[in-house]
Amino acid sequence: MPELPEVEHAARTLRAWLGGRTIRRARAADTRIFRGGSPSDFERLLPGRRLERVDRRGKYLLLTFDGDLGLLSHLGMTGKWVRRSPSPLTGRRPVPLHSHAHLVLDDKSALHYVDPRLFGQLLLVRGGAVAELPVIRALGPDALLDGVDTTTLHAALSRSARPVKVALLDQSVLAGVGNIYATEALFHAGLHPTRPSRSLTLEETSRLAEGIRAVLDRALAGMVEEEIAYLSLGRGAVNRFVIYDRIGSPCPRCGRTLESLVIGGRTSAFCPGCQR
Repeated sequence: MPELPEVEHAARTLRAWLGGRTIRRARAADTRIFRGGSPSDFERLLPGRRLERVDRRGKYLLLTFDGDLGLLSHLGMTGKWVRRSPSPLTGRRPVPLHSHAHLVLDDKSALHYVDPRLFGQLLLVRGGAVAELPVIRALGPDALLDGVDTTTLHAALSRSARPVKVALLDQSVLAGVGNIYATEALFHAGLHPTRPSRSLTLEETSRLAEGIRAVLDRALAGMVEEEIAYLSLGRGAVNRFVIYDRIGSPCPRCGRTLESLVIGGRTSAFCPGCQR
């Protein structure tokens, strides 16, 4: 499921696919991904536009086009952007399953927004100030763009009695980290996911900050394919994580069986030996 590395990967591929290109056509189905906007605006306002920039804040993609038009894209639980080029034999472009909106570019390729569970969002913003939307301004420091500062993170955690796993999922504390990478970072740091946030020492927070940086860097380094396969969809995805989705397997560090807890409504894998 898409978190910061997957969304950063999407931002990089969209820059490559849309850079220097003009949108010829836009099509969209009337689904809930357009909540707050409308598919008709998507179809009417995007043709003829050229991309100026693609930014990312937390788990949000921020596309800015000429003519002061912006597009907010959130991938939700299963969303992704994919590219399809015309077949050299038929000239037709294959349409991926669960495509709910697409853009046809001047190089005849099409960019599809694919989302089986429809939890993502596409929102057009006139005036282009997509970065000024309240949902973006409410985000905390971006774990990649702003870095993970130990002192800042410790100050944020010290104000909360919530389990540290729950606090890490709060996007106003640290933007971009979700269930998968919080699970991985806590294992890296040797911290139990139910520890009260304010109980962490500065040294433990330093280990956690280093763990967050390490798991994000490792994830980004491993993304070489244009289309990411999500484990939650179970179609040929390779589990590249250390303990996420490996409940019941031996801990790679101490050999104890990995266990799980439900914390804040989310399943969290942990090692009872390494994360006491």
